[in-house]
Parts: sequence; C-alpha cells; structure tokens
Amino acid sequence: MKAKEEYVDVPRETRSKDITVYAIIFLVLLVGAGIFLAVKLLHKPADAALASSKSGIVYDSSAVEGGWDNLSPEEIAEKLNEKVAEGMINISMNTAPYFEDGKAEGNVMIVNESINNYPQQVEFIRNDTGEHIYQSKAIPVGSKIERAALDVELPAGTYECTAMFHNLDPETGDIIGTAGAIITITIKN
Repeated sequence: MKAKEEYVDVPRETRSKDITVYAIIFLVLLVGAGIFLAVKLLHKPADAALASSKSGIVYDSSAVEGGWDNLSPEEIAEKLNEKVAEGMINISMNTAPYFEDGKAEGNVMIVNESINNYPQQVEFIRNDTGEHIYQSKAIPVGSKIERAALDVELPAGTYECTAMFHNLDPETGDIIGTAGAIITITIKN
C-alpha cells in the first residue's frame, strides 16, 4: 500500500479571519502606545526642578493634581458662589454730595453696609485731572461717615469724580478688592 500524502489547504475564509484578528490586535496595541505617549508628553511634572530642566518653566511646588472633576455641578456652583460672595463689595454713598465751600463738610453719606465682609476705605478721584481729593480712614462693617470735608480745597463748581471703595484686610490693612462709582461733587462758593 502506498502512503498517500495529503495536503489540506486552510480555506481562504479562515486565513482572512486570522488576518483580521491580527490586524485588530495590532491596531489596539498601536492605539494604546499612542495614548501612553500622549499622556507622557502632556503630563506636567510635579517636581519644579524636573520641570525647569525640561522646558524652562518653573512650576509652583504647592500645586496639586486635580480640579473640579471630582465635584458635582451643584458642588462646583456652591463653591464658586461662596467665593463670589466672599469678595463682593456692596457700595453705598450719596452720589451727589454738596459742599457749602471748599473747606466745609459735605453730605457724603458713605456707608459700609453690614452685608460686607471687610472694613472699607473710600477715596474720591477727580475724573478730569486724576487728582485724589478725599480719602477716608478704615470704615468698620456696619458703619457710616455722614459728613466729611475734602482733603483738597476746591473752588466753586461741579466736579465729576470716581468714588473708589477698597475692601481692606482686617489684619494687615492691605487692599483686597476695589469697586468704584461715578459721583458728582458740587462746591457752592
């Protein structure tokens, strides 16, 4: 008996399935390598020395990874609203103070409303010259200055000014926020 050698060829569709599987595996590996490289290239080093050696940028060592992504939209809105409320400046004063003459006290009615969080200091600046014509001392929260004389003796006339309200750090006296309003000062004589 003669031994018969049979050669069985793998059907064409089986070979194409194998090639498809290998191609998919190759693409998955390629995409994974791409993601890995992108993350490595875009990741900012936390170590300031390493950062400056690579790009010339010195990163703040107190910076930590993370952001708003671990909070819900409601928590984010609440935290932002707290920050906004903390920095709000409620300004209140007579927008048309009247002075009998350049040396007299006028009805400025500057109020640091009790809704504010910080003492305030107020200054008046002439819009036409930029000259500072009045500056209060610190006004405690919930207090007011009803009448005050200007720091500069102005001749009779009407002056458009900007009243600058500065929130002051209660411990250092440093300005931590400012708001302004246009006012019209009238000097009668």
